Amino acid sequence: MTSNAKPAAVDLAAEESRKTAKRDALMAIEKQWQGDWEHRGVFEVDMPSDDSVAPEDLHDKHPKWMGTFPFPYMNGVLHLGHAFSVSKIEFAAGWERLQGKRALFPFGFHVTGMPIKAAADKIARELEMFGPEFAVPEELETQLSELSVDSPKAGGTFRGKKTKVAAKTGNKKYQFQIMQDQGMSNAEIAKFAHAEHWLEHYPPIAISDLKAMGCKIDWRRAFLTTDHNPYYDSFAQWQFNRLREMDKIKFGKRYTIWSAKDGQPCMDHDRQSGEGVGAQEYTCIKMQVLNWSEAAQGVAGSIPELKGKKVFMVAATLRPETMYGQTNCFVGTKLTYGFFQSSKMDEVYVITERAARSMAFQGLSPADGQVVQLGTISGQDIVGTKVNAPLSHYTDGVFMLPMDNVLATKGTGVVTSVPSDSPDDFATLRDLKKKADYYGIQPEWVAGFEPVPVISTPAYGEMTAPALCEELKINSQKDRDQLAAAKDIAYKEGFYNGVMTVGEFQGQTVQEAKPRVRELLLANGDGFAYAEPEGLVMSRSGDECVVALCDQWYFDYGEAAWKKLAEECLAAMDTYGEETRHQFELSLDWLHQWACVRTYGLGSKVPWDSNYLIESLSDSTIYMSYYTVAHLLHRSLDGSTLGPLGITPADMDDAAWDYVLLGKELPSGHAKAEELVVLRRSYLYWYPVDIRSSGRDLIQNHLTFFIYIHTAMFPKSEWPRSVRANGHLMLNGEKMSKSTGNTLSLRESCDR
Repeated sequence: MTSNAKPAAVDLAAEESRKTAKRDALMAIEKQWQGDWEHRGVFEVDMPSDDSVAPEDLHDKHPKWMGTFPFPYMNGVLHLGHAFSVSKIEFAAGWERLQGKRALFPFGFHVTGMPIKAAADKIARELEMFGPEFAVPEELETQLSELSVDSPKAGGTFRGKKTKVAAKTGNKKYQFQIMQDQGMSNAEIAKFAHAEHWLEHYPPIAISDLKAMGCKIDWRRAFLTTDHNPYYDSFAQWQFNRLREMDKIKFGKRYTIWSAKDGQPCMDHDRQSGEGVGAQEYTCIKMQVLNWSEAAQGVAGSIPELKGKKVFMVAATLRPETMYGQTNCFVGTKLTYGFFQSSKMDEVYVITERAARSMAFQGLSPADGQVVQLGTISGQDIVGTKVNAPLSHYTDGVFMLPMDNVLATKGTGVVTSVPSDSPDDFATLRDLKKKADYYGIQPEWVAGFEPVPVISTPAYGEMTAPALCEELKINSQKDRDQLAAAKDIAYKEGFYNGVMTVGEFQGQTVQEAKPRVRELLLANGDGFAYAEPEGLVMSRSGDECVVALCDQWYFDYGEAAWKKLAEECLAAMDTYGEETRHQFELSLDWLHQWACVRTYGLGSKVPWDSNYLIESLSDSTIYMSYYTVAHLLHRSLDGSTLGPLGITPADMDDAAWDYVLLGKELPSGHAKAEELVVLRRSYLYWYPVDIRSSGRDLIQNHLTFFIYIHTAMFPKSEWPRSVRANGHLMLNGEKMSKSTGNTLSLRESCDR
């Protein structure tokens, strides 16, 4: 009889255990000692209790070291990218301890701003839409699958199917599905409809993960930002009061990146994409229509709202000084333009819908945020229309002509043409003259319209664009690479070395004449100021942002005297490499006014106007000083547990912070005068920051703000000593990012 018995199964679990026995033994030892360190408070470091030494002499007798890391945002778990920057401080803290120094590595948690509130509101909306079980209708599920990125198992290879929409929105999914991917139940997800739950859920996980990593952190000093911690709230409001008194915070109209959906400025930390993108200012040129082309006449004549109104083709330019040389104007034949009512009821602008949306938030439409479109017209139909070109040598008007590479995503979709100084314009006009039939234009639209000298340069004379096209062998408007190089050369040569040869400012340098020509155009009513984002900016709420001109509170970064102090601070700092220093120098060169308040999200209220909240990059510039006293004030993240000195939030008024951090005289009779002496001594011992470790992407905002505000608030002896900036970790061949899902959590990393 044949036996059906099978060979004994191999005990795979036992085999796996044998393979990992050494690793498991090491991890067990690690956990044992981590527990011992925590029990004994090994990394809880205090200032010396040697009262015989004056505070200013403590460093000599008792050397110290303080290293910090930008507190992470608590809308999710920490990932390996955080750990990479943290590791620089972690290793340095161990080294400094071995040198006999009191080494302090504090850590806090950032919850200011839009992301948490926006995500909580999404969960609330999704509960309303789909119910507590988040049952998505089948038709919506199908649409979602077309937008989403395939979610791999932790650490696996990501394979995405990115549509055009998905690429634009950062692979947006429903918020509840993102959280389901983290292993949460529907009941747990529902709790996240309340912003407070995010603050309770994620910080303890971060602390646990950093302990598992073995970080030498003094957790007594940990805290949350915003008014959820009344101690930190008073600290944030105090610094805003002082900065306003110093005239570092100002109020006025300025351009800012704006989310119409959220109804407020969209700063770097509020963005899904476009971090670092600012407002690009243009001069818009109003070219009144003199005669419509036959096709355009048919379209315009069919729109009754245009009757009796002036219609302008509106072009946005960065070079108003060249308008004397306009020979024509370009449109994109494949683009759709609109007739938009301007703020002047007798004027209508022909521009793209995108430009009209931005103009609506800059006082250029009938009402703020209101776009009034009277009709549409194709770029092809516009070709052949004759317009008046302000300042142009050709005073009888110029024609609207086709151009291959006009973009709907930049400017107004209408492009001025100055072939004497723009290689693109020269190459296109030359093509049109050679092949009028091919491009579908009448020869008389280009005949007799020759380049006009506007600017003279030492290198290229009075015809910079023709000279560059010949030098670089540019044969047509399709030679995009050569034209890009020629454009860069032409602009720099004209701006830095050019002299005006025509107009009211003849003989002046281009640098002198440029703003004066702009002022002339605006004063004559031939132009107006306009701005738009330098690139695509998407808010975390999924809104494509515009530029708004609005009254707001802002930091006056870039002000000459303040900038000089920031440059002095940078010069004395160690950046551990010239690349980082160079990036700081670039940031100091371009950074200027920065909106510092908002109306939506989490945060501390602006002390002089409770309708506003302090924005997320503006409450986090000098919080390193808060670490020096946090453990004496409170012993819980939210400040609900009093610290050892019994100081309450009410005790920490502006006068208290003035004394502790600025050394100003404390008013007589202050209730906690003796206790505040301890805080002052602790601050003086630990400050300044010896090193700040961060990702390089924060140089353009947080780290430069960090320098600016320190120079405004503190004496030179308390300015930061060094900044170490690292690049990004790569995962699956791409930059790690929470927004795209290409990430590996710190917990997963430690478990492995």
